[in-house]
Amino acid sequence: MKPHLIAILLLSSFHAMAQTPDSRGIYVGNSLEDIDLGWMNSIVVKQPSKPFAQHGWSYTAAQTDASQKIGSWIQQTYSQLGLLGELKLSLLAPEPSYAESSKSYDSNEAEKNNRNALPNTYGAFAKFHQCISKTATKKFWPTPGNHCYMGLDIMANNVQLISKQVIGLSYTDDYYCIMPRYEPGIKGRFEKEWMPAALEYRNFNKSPNLANYEHYILPAKSINNNSHTYVVIMTRDRKPLPFEQVTMGELISRIETQFPLLHKMAVNNGLTTRMPRVVDDAKRGFQLFKNKFKDQLSKYVYCPDADLSIDLLSFSQIEEGKDISWIRTETVTTGKNGWVENNFPLLRLKKGVKQALATGAPQWIVFKIDGPLNASYTGNVQMMDNFVSRFNYDYVYRYFFGNDKVIEPYKPLGAVTENGQKNNSPAVTLSAAAKKNASDKSILFFEDFSGTAVGTPPQSWTTQRSEVSGEQVSVTNVEKVDGNWLQLRRTATAKNFPQNINGDFELSYDLLVRKGDVPWGTPGIDMQLKFTGGTGEKSITLNVSPGDMNRADAAGWVIINGLTTCKVSSYYSLSGFTGSKPLNRATISLQRKGESVVVLCNNSKIYECASGFPAAAILKGLSFYVNEKNLYYLSNIQIRKL
Repeated sequence: MKPHLIAILLLSSFHAMAQTPDSRGIYVGNSLEDIDLGWMNSIVVKQPSKPFAQHGWSYTAAQTDASQKIGSWIQQTYSQLGLLGELKLSLLAPEPSYAESSKSYDSNEAEKNNRNALPNTYGAFAKFHQCISKTATKKFWPTPGNHCYMGLDIMANNVQLISKQVIGLSYTDDYYCIMPRYEPGIKGRFEKEWMPAALEYRNFNKSPNLANYEHYILPAKSINNNSHTYVVIMTRDRKPLPFEQVTMGELISRIETQFPLLHKMAVNNGLTTRMPRVVDDAKRGFQLFKNKFKDQLSKYVYCPDADLSIDLLSFSQIEEGKDISWIRTETVTTGKNGWVENNFPLLRLKKGVKQALATGAPQWIVFKIDGPLNASYTGNVQMMDNFVSRFNYDYVYRYFFGNDKVIEPYKPLGAVTENGQKNNSPAVTLSAAAKKNASDKSILFFEDFSGTAVGTPPQSWTTQRSEVSGEQVSVTNVEKVDGNWLQLRRTATAKNFPQNINGDFELSYDLLVRKGDVPWGTPGIDMQLKFTGGTGEKSITLNVSPGDMNRADAAGWVIINGLTTCKVSSYYSLSGFTGSKPLNRATISLQRKGESVVVLCNNSKIYECASGFPAAAILKGLSFYVNEKNLYYLSNIQIRKL
């Protein structure tokens, strides 16, 4: 648990909201997604910063002031919908571990004790809570017992956020660690199919705002087996972090020095009782270890995992002639079965760093944010947008590391609207078709998205963000095609859909697919009509796919679901909807005449049934759905009386 220096806090007030909690006082689902919940607290500094001392750690007034500055910059930058912010200032001053002579001194206590090798570390951290409850006194508060939040840390001279301590090697005089990072093309246990998309989330890997600073992903399992996190690092004069790689000779020497302490921890945690021969086996295994690497003493040490266990148990399990899989002397290892593994270097904090930073200014700053719990949740998207695009990293660099004193106040970069768009949307003009259809009483519904600015989501539709990229469904132009088109992944549902459509009608819509937008074998685009009346709720769905993009003669197809009173084949061919041309377009229609249903593609009849509709069926809703892997363009959606 982090130690914190907490500034004077002032509880903020919240306005009453229309959303209501359940009987337990808990807001469920995404009921608060579009509400600005603000901060649980605010930093109020009423007097100059003072030095701080606790548990043998001492911080200067300048260092505590830096912590307050960082906290205030976070609160000026981060606004979020559907998330409740909680901010605390933080200075590393952990409670002392048990004494080494104590019978309770185990690896957990050693991990605490070894932090004394770290330099002064100070800054601020925030939790952005998604699980929210309403109480009688506090109104909105994190739901007790829940830990669904995104964490943000900005810390000067920090090591722990970006490293995994090697407990068995570290001590109060030296800090050994692994600093894992995801690189595109990495091989081995961190080669996850979802990591490239995570790297691109909200433009993290390509943002010009981060271009001057090292930034990368800590892969999943790297830190305490949590999900991946995003890291930005800035250093004074762009120098590398003060770590050096460890050679095999240094590793062996360090293990020999630490062996008595490893023995004591094995006794304290009961290992020697459960395994009476573990000490002798560990000595034998360590000798095998030294023999194996005796000709590689000058080589650097690497580890295929973020966790490196240096303890008696690890050495006791070493056997003659068998591979020692947890230590390497190469950056890349290829196993006998062809398994390729990228390895991370074993590092040591350079001598003198702790002493040099005891009273001085920061030498590096670490910015870290948790990967989103839900990449499509509005608040999480805005959190990442703030981290990537809105936080003023250049100001922070100039403030701490610049040659000239910064006197102007901090300002975040360009403000973002609720939908993540900058306030520079062009004016829009309805198309001639939209104006004409608005006055045509035979047209019950029409949407060509001409009333929506390009690059923004349509306000008359309920849409979902991408679960991969966090991108909002938006309107766009397609090269060589007239009009506006809804660029659709996931769901779009018409908000103000006309009710009580109970006569004959024709629904039609235009689909557009560019070659390669819909990989072969992936699901098509669903158009769902919802009905009520007579026998209750009913839905009819058309699932439409283009033909194989690699075959010029391949037709598309439609799958029809929901016609329980009709005979329906597994699919119907759409010769007019290929996937091989640069642009592939089709107009899909569904006609209701009495109880009959007809499906058409480009005015050619595809399917017909005389008993598709109950006489009392009333059309009440329209929605479209696209799988994350595909991209469809949708426009000219029309419902016309027949």
